[in-house]
Amino acid sequence: MATFPKYKHLPRPDKTGLPLSWGVWGRDDELGTLNHITEKTVRAAARLVKRGVRFNLDLPLHQPFGEVKPLAHRHRKAPKPHLYTRQDAMTLGRDDHLDEFFLQGSSQWDGLTHVGCATQGAFYNGVKPEQVTHAEGSRNGIDKVAKFCVAGRGVLVDLARHLSKHRRTYRPKGQDVIPAKDIAACLAEQGVKLKAGDILLLRTGWVRDFLAAKGLEAKDAMMRPWEFSGISGGEDTWEFLWNNRIAAVAADNVAVERSPRAEGVTTSLHLSIARMGFTIGEMFDFEALAEDCAGDGNYTCFFTSKPLNLRGGVGSPPNAMALK
Repeated sequence: MATFPKYKHLPRPDKTGLPLSWGVWGRDDELGTLNHITEKTVRAAARLVKRGVRFNLDLPLHQPFGEVKPLAHRHRKAPKPHLYTRQDAMTLGRDDHLDEFFLQGSSQWDGLTHVGCATQGAFYNGVKPEQVTHAEGSRNGIDKVAKFCVAGRGVLVDLARHLSKHRRTYRPKGQDVIPAKDIAACLAEQGVKLKAGDILLLRTGWVRDFLAAKGLEAKDAMMRPWEFSGISGGEDTWEFLWNNRIAAVAADNVAVERSPRAEGVTTSLHLSIARMGFTIGEMFDFEALAEDCAGDGNYTCFFTSKPLNLRGGVGSPPNAMALK
């Protein structure tokens, strides 16, 4: 695109006073900010692989909801696997399937139909509720992301390490807000300058603490009440992500942003899915990657993610990997 509009120049057409990016990538666009990923940005990111080390960024599908008490979420739960066996004179065979497989029940991408905008009565780029189905022609589904294939420069923003040094009272399980200026300060301390098409990997420390918790009661306490520290969902974050042309944001906590919103806060990062076309991910596991980054001082990697190719899907496990 010849000229990409600055955040301050986006239209604000309704009573919310919030910007709307619909039409920036064309009236029929179904990818939003993922459009910042180009063949050029992928080629550049691939050159970051020096050692051939790979890092899995997905939690097991049974975490966290298979390790906490029922109704930690109003409807999501861990999948129930079923194993089929067969045997003949020559072979042993196995097959399996999952019941109650919630596509956003573990590490996940929130697709562009996860949240719509009530004031506009539509999802990203004007998609109407009746256009969101699992049928042929469904709009903005996770299948569009699967076909696009997410690959590019991943930038680990180790907020947990940064804030433990600069904000002694920070707690991943709490009500702390991490404003965009703290993300910028962490990046500066790590020596990373953002580029168009980057995928931000925000480590808040929540997964670290969940995995370290021992026993059902301790793990359940990490989920209840539904209160989590996270980045600001306000316009400071919207503007930071938009003006830096970030393709996607994934975090290791439950909602990316602080949840629930602070009193008096009128917007959220999740609303930006609808109004701005942001792709956000939750409950990624950055622990091994973070240790490696702290060890060699290199906080960039080649990031790949291939969501499930589910027609009209609202979200998906990321199937994500970092390579260095």
